[in-house]
Amino acid sequence: MSEVSFRKTLVTLDATLMDGFVLEYVSNFYKSFGIKEIVFLHVIKDIDTRIEMDGYTEAENGALDEIMAKLNRKVSQYDFKDCKCTVEVKQGSPSSIILKHAVEASFDLIVMGRKRSLGGSGIVSSHIARKSPTSILFVTQNMNPSLRNILVPVDFSEHSSLAVKAGLRIEALSEAKLSLINIFDVPLGYYKLGKTYEEFAKIMEGHAKNDFDLFLKTNKIDKKYPCHFNVRGSKSKIDIVFEHALDSRSDLIIIGSQGRTNASAVLLGSFAEKMVFRDTDIPVLIIKKEGENMSLLQALLSL
Repeated sequence: MSEVSFRKTLVTLDATLMDGFVLEYVSNFYKSFGIKEIVFLHVIKDIDTRIEMDGYTEAENGALDEIMAKLNRKVSQYDFKDCKCTVEVKQGSPSSIILKHAVEASFDLIVMGRKRSLGGSGIVSSHIARKSPTSILFVTQNMNPSLRNILVPVDFSEHSSLAVKAGLRIEALSEAKLSLINIFDVPLGYYKLGKTYEEFAKIMEGHAKNDFDLFLKTNKIDKKYPCHFNVRGSKSKIDIVFEHALDSRSDLIIIGSQGRTNASAVLLGSFAEKMVFRDTDIPVLIIKKEGENMSLLQALLSL
């Protein structure tokens, strides 16, 4: 199973109240993620270049210096001992700047805030989630600031194995406990085999448990980690995951994102995208496979 690292992290700040939630979370748990270097980035939209006046450049530079000073003061209010921290302010399209920076500086993780009642359209976070080649953590506005229980939905694929690997890494560096959840289907037409829905669900659960045992063996994962098996039934997989997360008091959900190779498609699996933008207070960490979609993203950024 490939290594998962969050050593070098890009934390995006938008100069709103959401920054406080992001900074509190990162300062509390950066050691639990194994983060050693953080770049705090704020992107402001380009100043209208049609404006021409004496002293324009000086005024622009003065504004950037003021923003930089404010962000440095804000970051300095939180404890990041033994972590290299840098504050950067850039101008341009926020989505393009963040993605380009993530690629060029080879970050392991991007941290962003996901708002509910606070102002903001969420368009930037949506674009980043879809196109980022880097793992991304969405910190929620009304989260419970703790890290005790981690939930990882698994379908026994390579991408879910990376999500489990991330959970194991965080567990090893914190007091958190890891658990898994698998959701299986009863195929249509089950009644043609002369069995009830309940009987066929039991059969499918047996198959899922066999797949789970093979998944553990293949990826050399300790069997001590519990996996909760759930038949989808009439509920969506998203509903089942979040209901279980609430029941088990999960503080973090980690999911593997299966990238797309079609240039016309977004670069985030539909399940992962729905998980991220579900109206919930639980932070979600999307694990991207290293290098996947990188060439496509570089082509997109060069347009």
